[in-house]
Amino acid sequence: MIKQLSRKIRKRETPFWDKAYRVAKSMRSINMPAIWPVYHLLRGERAFRLATWGRLTSLLYYEPILRSMCSECGRRLRLIGGIPLVSDLLNMHIGNDVTMHGAATFAASKVYPNPMLIIGDHSHLGYQMNIAVGQKVEIGCHVLIASRVALVGYDLHPLDPIKRAKNEPPGESGCGDIVIKDYAWIGMSCTILKGVTIGKGAIVATGAVVTKDVPDLCIVAGNPAKVVKELNEYRHSFD
Repeated sequence: MIKQLSRKIRKRETPFWDKAYRVAKSMRSINMPAIWPVYHLLRGERAFRLATWGRLTSLLYYEPILRSMCSECGRRLRLIGGIPLVSDLLNMHIGNDVTMHGAATFAASKVYPNPMLIIGDHSHLGYQMNIAVGQKVEIGCHVLIASRVALVGYDLHPLDPIKRAKNEPPGESGCGDIVIKDYAWIGMSCTILKGVTIGKGAIVATGAVVTKDVPDLCIVAGNPAKVVKELNEYRHSFD
């Protein structure tokens, strides 16, 4: 019955149904005025309710589950928006005061028996981050990693097309450790490939593709990433 009425209104075959169509369409343009005292309070109530529920869910549900997946996990872990998708093969060591997002993927290759992900104290891993661990990916302390960053520690498939068709893993030559040293800052949508070390205090600019080591206290940008600036004025911080 409802479908038949809806069809008649959409077709507007008679003056009556045409009028009904116009009334229905005008209803779509009606807006409720934002009455300040009422909706100001409702906005505050909504923000408090969502923040409280989100924190309780993370504290009582998400964080304990992630801790159970780790070989070692420090104090004050903070998860935002759920639990990352984590490979069962991955050996995770997480330091104190680490923040990460639920919309993230931590994968591990089948090449090595004990692929290891190490995250140091006070580091932040951004939204929709992807980490593919060959043998080891190590993230230092006080590292800031923005959204949609990929750390690719192994070739996801072998170069041999027959082995790819058989879904075989790449060999050891297709894997390499990734090390991000303390105080580094990785910008949004960067890709860091296998065998790369990011130096202490270095900055990787937005969208860069890093294929070789980055020195301490340098800014790299581009594809492939190259040094565009040295931060020599801050070297005394690490002396």
